[in-house]
Amino acid sequence: MDKFDVAVVGGGPVGGFVAKEIASRGLNTIIFEEHKKIGEPINCAGLVSPRIFDFINVNKTSITQNKIYGANIHSPNGDVLSIGGDRIHALVIDRAMLDKEVVSYSKSNGAKVSLGSKVTSGEKKKNLIQLKVKQQEKIESIQCKLVIGADGSRSPIRNIFNFSQPNELLYSIGAEVINTELNPKYVEIFLGRRYAPGFFAWIIPLNSNGTEARIGLCVESKSKNSLKKCFSNLLKTKQLEDVAIIKKLGGTIPLGPLKETVSSNVMLVGDAAAQVKPTSGGGVYPGLVCANHCASIATKAFENDDFSKRFLNKYHKLWSKEIGKELSLGMRFRNFYKNLDDKKFDSILNTINNEKSIGVIVEYGDIDFPSKLAFPIIKSTPKLLKFFPSVFKLNKGSFYFDAGGGGT
Repeated sequence: MDKFDVAVVGGGPVGGFVAKEIASRGLNTIIFEEHKKIGEPINCAGLVSPRIFDFINVNKTSITQNKIYGANIHSPNGDVLSIGGDRIHALVIDRAMLDKEVVSYSKSNGAKVSLGSKVTSGEKKKNLIQLKVKQQEKIESIQCKLVIGADGSRSPIRNIFNFSQPNELLYSIGAEVINTELNPKYVEIFLGRRYAPGFFAWIIPLNSNGTEARIGLCVESKSKNSLKKCFSNLLKTKQLEDVAIIKKLGGTIPLGPLKETVSSNVMLVGDAAAQVKPTSGGGVYPGLVCANHCASIATKAFENDDFSKRFLNKYHKLWSKEIGKELSLGMRFRNFYKNLDDKKFDSILNTINNEKSIGVIVEYGDIDFPSKLAFPIIKSTPKLLKFFPSVFKLNKGSFYFDAGGGGT
């Protein structure tokens, strides 16, 4: 039976980063990736903030496909709210290349990588974890002192070791297309039941000419509108006339971070722990933030030879302190947002479609920390309060977030 210090399950950027950090400290580390190729299949829109490069040492130029300066937000009635334009707000990345670069870097730091390896079961034996790993038709057993589940929205590790489930699971469908005529500096966002009940649809230009794009949408698991129907509606927009699909995309997105992300000898990180922005479904940046803390505490667990839940819970406290509040507030907005009907969307966009409100959005808008915009936009446009009665509460002439526990 092969023995390792750490088994990281999942070869995405989060798992790859964790493995690199741990292996670079001399610990015997292996990544198990169920797919035969790193970065495939792709199920990510690939729109991120430049902050991700604070964590990963990769060639930023080769991974970046385009730079985004703003967004055109389309209301259900056809009105358009245009925001941004003066500075870079996000980067469009080659997600497959990102995954490959990060995992390659983990290998150069000593981590082993096992492709086409699916973890099928696991159990705790004394102070060790024993995993069964399926490779083609062969099942092998391995032992490790610590297993880190970075294995996505439907995490087998989360299920094997009886963690709770995310609050919600979104289903996504998308494609990469050519023959578009887009403003390359702007993403197109579509709201409403026709395109994405409970979420939104997107068109992201992939190059500086606006001739290629990554398109997609998400719907709730309980949606009455099928993914295929919504996607068909998106393809009928004028921005996508005469396009050709060259690659299909799809997947699931977990929302609502887990209340517990560790047990004895086990840690969860990234999508497996639902460390995902509820307002956008983006998981790369928050996943890397949490992965940094995960690797730090994992290393300290070996220094102290302590893999108890109590010790590993330091990781949960650290990531919760850094971004837990942001994710919690995001879920508050999410729970309100998904119940809006098309008329409310039209009214909200009409209310903020003015120079003053747009200026505030441009100044304070942040795709990684959307809550930074909340107070400035409400202060500049008090009429918005009537649309958010379950999110904001008035108190002696001021307002505050109603976070379900006294506000903040």
